[in-house]
Amino acid sequence: MCLIYVFGALAITSGVFSQDTTTLLPETRDLFVAVGSSVKIPCSDGEEKGVEWRFNSSVLVSSSVLFIQNSSLKDQGIYTCHQPNGDLIQTVSLHLGYPPSTPDVHCWSPSYPKRAICSWTLTPDPILPTHYIATYRSFSDPLSSARQCQKWGEQDRQCALEQLEIFASEMTLINITAVNALGSTTRIWPIIFEQIVKPDPPVNVSVMVMPGRKLSVQWGPPPTWPDPVNFQLKYTVKFHWGKPETARTLGFYESNKMVLSGLVAGRTYYIQISAKDSLDDGQSSDWSEPISATVPFN
Repeated sequence: MCLIYVFGALAITSGVFSQDTTTLLPETRDLFVAVGSSVKIPCSDGEEKGVEWRFNSSVLVSSSVLFIQNSSLKDQGIYTCHQPNGDLIQTVSLHLGYPPSTPDVHCWSPSYPKRAICSWTLTPDPILPTHYIATYRSFSDPLSSARQCQKWGEQDRQCALEQLEIFASEMTLINITAVNALGSTTRIWPIIFEQIVKPDPPVNVSVMVMPGRKLSVQWGPPPTWPDPVNFQLKYTVKFHWGKPETARTLGFYESNKMVLSGLVAGRTYYIQISAKDSLDDGQSSDWSEPISATVPFN
Protein backbone atom coordinates (compact mmCIF):
# COMPACT_ATOMS: atom_id res chain seq x y z
CA MET A 1 0.00 0.00 0.00
CA CYS A 2 1.35 3.42 -0.94
CA LEU A 3 1.33 6.18 1.68
CA ILE A 4 1.43 9.70 0.37
CA TYR A 5 2.35 12.48 2.80
CA VAL A 6 1.48 15.86 1.40
CA PHE A 7 3.13 19.03 2.61
CA GLY A 8 5.03 21.93 1.17
CA ALA A 9 3.17 22.33 -2.10
CA LEU A 10 -0.15 22.01 -0.33
CA ALA A 11 0.79 23.96 2.79
CA ILE A 12 -0.89 27.29 2.14
CA THR A 13 -0.04 30.07 4.54
CA SER A 14 -2.89 32.07 5.93
CA GLY A 15 -2.72 35.74 6.67
CA VAL A 16 -1.92 36.97 3.17
CA PHE A 17 -3.01 40.59 3.18
CA SER A 18 -3.33 43.34 0.65
CA GLN A 19 -2.54 46.92 1.55
CA ASP A 20 -6.11 47.49 2.69
CA THR A 21 -5.71 44.55 5.13
CA THR A 22 -8.39 42.48 3.36
CA THR A 23 -7.69 38.77 3.83
CA LEU A 24 -7.27 36.81 0.61
CA LEU A 25 -8.74 33.34 0.53
CA PRO A 26 -6.19 30.61 -0.21
CA GLU A 27 -6.34 29.00 -3.62
CA THR A 28 -7.75 25.53 -4.04
CA ARG A 29 -4.95 23.03 -4.63
CA ASP A 30 -5.45 19.87 -6.66
CA LEU A 31 -4.13 16.59 -5.26
CA PHE A 32 -4.01 13.48 -7.47
CA VAL A 33 -3.86 10.10 -5.74
CA ALA A 34 -3.97 6.52 -7.01
CA VAL A 35 -7.01 4.51 -5.92
CA GLY A 36 -6.07 2.30 -2.97
CA SER A 37 -3.30 4.58 -1.72
CA SER A 38 -3.26 6.13 1.74
CA VAL A 39 -2.63 9.85 2.08
CA LYS A 40 -1.81 12.28 4.89
CA ILE A 41 -2.53 15.97 4.40
CA PRO A 42 -1.28 18.36 7.13
CA CYS A 43 -3.08 21.61 7.75
CA SER A 44 -0.87 24.66 7.31
CA ASP A 45 -1.27 25.70 10.95
CA GLY A 46 -1.01 22.12 12.06
CA GLU A 47 0.09 22.75 15.64
CA GLU A 48 -2.94 24.81 16.54
CA LYS A 49 -5.46 23.02 18.73
CA GLY A 50 -9.04 22.86 17.59
CA VAL A 51 -8.21 22.73 13.89
CA GLU A 52 -10.74 20.68 11.96
CA TRP A 53 -11.08 19.16 8.50
CA ARG A 54 -14.32 19.26 6.54
CA PHE A 55 -15.29 17.14 3.55
CA ASN A 56 -17.71 18.71 1.10
CA SER A 57 -18.62 21.20 3.90
CA SER A 58 -19.38 18.47 6.50
CA VAL A 59 -17.11 18.20 9.55
CA LEU A 60 -14.87 15.19 9.09
CA VAL A 61 -12.30 15.16 11.91
CA SER A 62 -10.81 17.49 14.54
CA SER A 63 -7.12 17.10 13.82
CA SER A 64 -4.28 19.04 12.27
CA VAL A 65 -3.55 16.13 9.91
CA LEU A 66 -6.07 14.48 7.61
CA PHE A 67 -5.39 10.77 7.11
CA ILE A 68 -7.26 8.82 4.43
CA GLN A 69 -6.50 5.11 4.43
CA ASN A 70 -6.99 2.84 1.40
CA SER A 71 -8.61 5.61 -0.63
CA SER A 72 -11.49 4.89 -2.99
CA LEU A 73 -13.48 6.91 -5.50
CA LYS A 74 -16.00 7.89 -2.82
CA ASP A 75 -13.22 9.89 -1.14
CA GLN A 76 -13.04 12.33 -4.05
CA GLY A 77 -14.12 15.84 -3.25
CA ILE A 78 -13.25 19.13 -1.60
CA TYR A 79 -11.43 19.04 1.75
CA THR A 80 -11.06 22.22 3.80
CA CYS A 81 -9.06 22.92 6.94
CA HIS A 82 -10.48 25.47 9.40
CA GLN A 83 -9.29 27.36 12.46
CA PRO A 84 -11.26 26.95 15.73
CA ASN A 85 -13.26 30.09 14.87
CA GLY A 86 -14.22 28.57 11.51
CA ASP A 87 -11.89 30.64 9.34
CA LEU A 88 -10.59 28.81 6.29
CA ILE A 89 -6.92 27.86 6.31
CA GLN A 90 -6.62 25.80 3.14
CA THR A 91 -8.64 23.94 0.49
CA VAL A 92 -7.64 20.70 -1.20
CA SER A 93 -9.45 19.12 -4.14
CA LEU A 94 -8.75 15.38 -4.05
CA HIS A 95 -8.81 13.50 -7.37
CA LEU A 96 -8.57 9.70 -7.46
CA GLY A 97 -7.74 7.46 -10.39
CA TYR A 98 -5.01 5.29 -11.84
CA PRO A 99 -1.69 5.85 -13.57
CA PRO A 100 -2.07 4.96 -17.25
CA SER A 101 -1.58 1.32 -18.14
CA THR A 102 0.23 0.30 -21.33
CA PRO A 103 -2.14 1.08 -24.23
CA ASP A 104 -3.66 -1.84 -26.11
CA VAL A 105 -3.34 -0.70 -29.75
CA HIS A 106 -5.41 -1.78 -32.76
CA CYS A 107 -4.79 -0.45 -36.30
CA TRP A 108 -6.70 -0.95 -39.55
CA SER A 109 -7.06 0.72 -42.93
CA PRO A 110 -10.63 1.25 -44.18
CA SER A 111 -9.36 3.82 -46.72
CA TYR A 112 -6.38 2.09 -48.32
CA PRO A 113 -4.07 3.45 -49.66
CA LYS A 114 -5.00 6.91 -48.35
CA ARG A 115 -4.79 6.35 -44.61
CA ALA A 116 -4.80 3.94 -41.69
CA ILE A 117 -6.49 4.43 -38.33
CA CYS A 118 -5.21 3.39 -34.92
CA SER A 119 -7.22 3.25 -31.71
CA TRP A 120 -6.22 2.21 -28.21
CA THR A 121 -7.69 1.32 -24.85
CA LEU A 122 -6.32 1.39 -21.30
CA THR A 123 -7.32 -1.14 -18.64
CA PRO A 124 -8.31 -0.05 -16.10
CA ASP A 125 -9.53 3.30 -17.36
CA PRO A 126 -7.32 5.99 -15.74
CA ILE A 127 -10.40 8.05 -14.75
CA LEU A 128 -8.12 11.07 -14.32
CA PRO A 129 -7.58 13.45 -17.27
CA THR A 130 -5.08 11.70 -19.53
CA HIS A 131 -3.16 13.14 -22.46
CA TYR A 132 -2.04 11.03 -25.42
CA ILE A 133 0.93 11.55 -27.73
CA ALA A 134 0.72 9.50 -30.94
CA THR A 135 3.50 9.43 -33.54
CA TYR A 136 4.78 7.06 -36.22
CA ARG A 137 7.99 6.51 -38.18
CA SER A 138 9.77 4.02 -40.40
CA PHE A 139 11.25 0.99 -38.61
CA SER A 140 14.49 1.04 -40.63
CA ASP A 141 15.22 4.70 -39.94
CA PRO A 142 15.14 5.31 -36.18
CA LEU A 143 16.68 8.76 -36.65
CA SER A 144 13.96 9.93 -39.02
CA SER A 145 11.56 12.58 -37.82
CA ALA A 146 8.43 11.04 -36.35
CA ARG A 147 5.14 12.15 -37.87
CA GLN A 148 2.22 13.23 -35.76
CA CYS A 149 -0.72 10.83 -35.85
CA GLN A 150 -3.65 13.19 -36.41
CA LYS A 151 -6.72 13.02 -34.19
CA TRP A 152 -9.52 11.13 -35.92
CA GLY A 153 -13.17 11.71 -35.07
CA GLU A 154 -14.41 12.80 -31.67
CA GLN A 155 -12.51 10.21 -29.65
CA ASP A 156 -9.24 11.17 -27.96
CA ARG A 157 -7.96 7.59 -28.28
CA GLN A 158 -8.03 7.36 -32.06
CA CYS A 159 -5.78 8.86 -34.74
CA ALA A 160 -5.10 8.69 -38.48
CA LEU A 161 -1.82 7.84 -40.22
CA GLU A 162 -1.47 9.63 -43.57
CA GLN A 163 0.85 9.09 -46.54
CA LEU A 164 2.01 5.61 -45.65
CA GLU A 165 4.22 3.91 -48.21
CA ILE A 166 2.37 1.15 -50.08
CA PHE A 167 3.90 -2.25 -50.85
CA ALA A 168 6.73 -1.50 -48.43
CA SER A 169 8.67 -4.47 -47.11
CA GLU A 170 9.48 -2.78 -43.80
CA MET A 171 7.31 -2.00 -40.83
CA THR A 172 5.98 1.29 -39.58
CA LEU A 173 6.25 1.84 -35.83
CA ILE A 174 3.36 3.47 -33.99
CA ASN A 175 4.26 5.12 -30.67
CA ILE A 176 1.38 5.77 -28.26
CA THR A 177 2.28 7.50 -24.98
CA ALA A 178 -0.32 8.08 -22.26
CA VAL A 179 0.38 10.74 -19.62
CA ASN A 180 -1.55 11.86 -16.54
CA ALA A 181 -0.78 13.29 -13.11
CA LEU A 182 0.18 9.85 -11.75
CA GLY A 183 2.60 8.76 -14.44
CA SER A 184 3.13 7.84 -18.08
CA THR A 185 3.51 4.73 -20.21
CA THR A 186 4.30 3.94 -23.85
CA ARG A 187 3.38 1.26 -26.36
CA ILE A 188 5.35 0.86 -29.61
CA TRP A 189 3.26 -1.09 -32.12
CA PRO A 190 4.62 -2.36 -35.48
CA ILE A 191 2.43 -2.52 -38.59
CA ILE A 192 2.79 -3.34 -42.28
CA PHE A 193 0.28 -1.28 -44.23
CA GLU A 194 -1.07 -4.06 -46.46
CA GLN A 195 -1.57 -6.41 -43.52
CA ILE A 196 -4.02 -4.09 -41.78
CA VAL A 197 -6.27 -3.37 -44.78
CA LYS A 198 -9.90 -3.79 -43.72
CA PRO A 199 -12.63 -2.09 -45.76
CA ASP A 200 -15.84 -0.85 -44.23
CA PRO A 201 -18.96 -2.89 -45.11
CA PRO A 202 -20.57 -2.42 -48.55
CA VAL A 203 -23.52 -0.02 -48.74
CA ASN A 204 -26.81 0.37 -50.58
CA VAL A 205 -27.57 -3.34 -50.59
CA SER A 206 -30.79 -4.10 -52.46
CA VAL A 207 -32.68 -7.26 -53.39
CA MET A 208 -35.15 -7.72 -56.23
CA VAL A 209 -37.39 -10.76 -56.73
CA MET A 210 -36.96 -12.46 -60.11
CA PRO A 211 -38.97 -15.18 -61.87
CA GLY A 212 -37.94 -18.77 -61.28
CA ARG A 213 -37.41 -18.50 -57.50
CA LYS A 214 -34.44 -16.16 -57.84
CA LEU A 215 -33.24 -13.03 -56.05
CA SER A 216 -31.11 -10.37 -57.71
CA VAL A 217 -28.71 -8.77 -55.22
CA GLN A 218 -26.84 -5.49 -55.78
CA TRP A 219 -24.60 -3.32 -53.60
CA GLY A 220 -22.10 -0.47 -53.68
CA PRO A 221 -18.50 -0.19 -52.43
CA PRO A 222 -18.01 1.46 -49.04
CA PRO A 223 -17.78 5.26 -49.46
CA THR A 224 -14.65 5.29 -47.29
CA TRP A 225 -12.77 3.24 -49.91
CA PRO A 226 -11.17 6.08 -51.91
CA ASP A 227 -10.29 4.47 -55.25
CA PRO A 228 -12.31 1.34 -56.14
CA VAL A 229 -11.15 1.57 -59.77
CA ASN A 230 -7.39 1.28 -59.20
CA PHE A 231 -7.63 -0.54 -55.86
CA GLN A 232 -10.45 -2.95 -56.51
CA LEU A 233 -12.55 -4.87 -54.02
CA LYS A 234 -14.01 -8.34 -54.18
CA TYR A 235 -17.18 -9.37 -52.39
CA THR A 236 -18.66 -12.29 -50.48
CA VAL A 237 -22.41 -12.85 -50.21
CA LYS A 238 -23.92 -14.52 -47.15
CA PHE A 239 -27.56 -15.55 -46.96
CA HIS A 240 -29.65 -17.53 -44.52
CA TRP A 241 -33.25 -18.35 -43.68
CA GLY A 242 -34.71 -19.06 -40.27
CA LYS A 243 -31.82 -19.60 -37.88
CA PRO A 244 -28.33 -18.15 -38.56
CA GLU A 245 -26.94 -21.71 -38.56
CA THR A 246 -28.45 -22.13 -42.02
CA ALA A 247 -26.12 -19.45 -43.43
CA ARG A 248 -24.28 -20.08 -46.68
CA THR A 249 -21.58 -17.95 -48.29
CA LEU A 250 -20.89 -17.44 -51.98
CA GLY A 251 -18.07 -15.65 -53.75
CA PHE A 252 -15.76 -13.95 -54.28
CA TYR A 253 -17.50 -11.62 -56.78
CA GLU A 254 -15.58 -8.85 -58.53
CA SER A 255 -18.74 -7.09 -59.70
CA ASN A 256 -21.31 -5.44 -57.45
CA LYS A 257 -24.20 -7.76 -58.26
CA MET A 258 -25.12 -11.45 -58.35
CA VAL A 259 -28.20 -13.71 -58.53
CA LEU A 260 -29.29 -16.23 -55.90
CA SER A 261 -31.05 -19.15 -57.57
CA GLY A 262 -32.63 -22.47 -56.56
CA LEU A 263 -34.44 -20.85 -53.65
CA VAL A 264 -37.51 -22.20 -51.85
CA ALA A 265 -40.86 -20.53 -52.57
CA GLY A 266 -42.45 -18.89 -49.52
CA ARG A 267 -39.17 -18.69 -47.64
CA THR A 268 -37.72 -15.38 -46.40
CA TYR A 269 -33.99 -14.95 -46.97
CA TYR A 270 -31.64 -12.58 -45.14
CA ILE A 271 -28.70 -11.34 -47.18
CA GLN A 272 -25.43 -9.62 -46.19
CA ILE A 273 -22.35 -8.53 -48.14
CA SER A 274 -18.67 -8.33 -47.12
CA ALA A 275 -15.80 -6.65 -48.99
CA LYS A 276 -12.09 -7.45 -49.21
CA ASP A 277 -9.11 -6.05 -51.07
CA SER A 278 -8.91 -7.79 -54.47
CA LEU A 279 -5.25 -8.73 -53.88
CA ASP A 280 -6.33 -10.54 -50.71
CA ASP A 281 -4.44 -8.18 -48.43
CA GLY A 282 -5.60 -7.74 -44.85
CA GLN A 283 -9.06 -8.76 -43.65
CA SER A 284 -12.57 -8.84 -44.99
CA SER A 285 -14.92 -6.12 -43.84
CA ASP A 286 -17.62 -6.69 -41.30
CA TRP A 287 -20.91 -7.83 -42.81
CA SER A 288 -23.39 -5.26 -44.04
CA GLU A 289 -26.69 -4.95 -42.22
CA PRO A 290 -29.01 -7.80 -43.27
CA ILE A 291 -31.67 -7.11 -45.87
CA SER A 292 -34.56 -9.55 -46.37
CA ALA A 293 -36.71 -10.74 -49.26
CA THR A 294 -39.39 -13.42 -49.55
CA VAL A 295 -39.55 -15.73 -52.56
CA PRO A 296 -43.14 -15.78 -53.88
CA PHE A 297 -45.02 -18.99 -54.71
CA ASN A 298 -45.80 -17.81 -58.20
